Amino acid sequence: MLSCPSCKSNAVKLNGHIHNGKQNHLCKSCGRQFVLNPEKKVISEQEKNLINRLLLERISLAGIARTMEVSEIWLQGYLSDLYASSPDDLNAALPDQASMDTYLDDKFDEFVYSIAPLKKTLQRLSLQIHGKILRHLK
Repeated sequence: MLSCPSCKSNAVKLNGHIHNGKQNHLCKSCGRQFVLNPEKKVISEQEKNLINRLLLERISLAGIARTMEVSEIWLQGYLSDLYASSPDDLNAALPDQASMDTYLDDKFDEFVYSIAPLKKTLQRLSLQIHGKILRHLK
């Protein structure tokens, strides 16, 4: 005899068919709908860990879904849950404004000091070229 998977009642009636053609049943006691021998795949923790590693490798979601034989809809929902469970700040230690200003000032000084010799060289070359042009015009 057919019984409900939730309440184990035998008061079950036929309730049409689901999208893939399987017979749907309805429990008269608790109202639960179910099919016999469902094909829904339960994804183990080991498979989820492998999916996490594939996500870190930046493999496309479609590629992960094909490889792991999960639906793209499930994978997108799983990814959304991972994102929602991650902390907002990711425990990143950001430098304060004073240390950033000091760092940027040092980098600016290095840049200026490396540009100064180039500027002198360009000025000297432009004077030489300018002199040659003036000599040819006379």
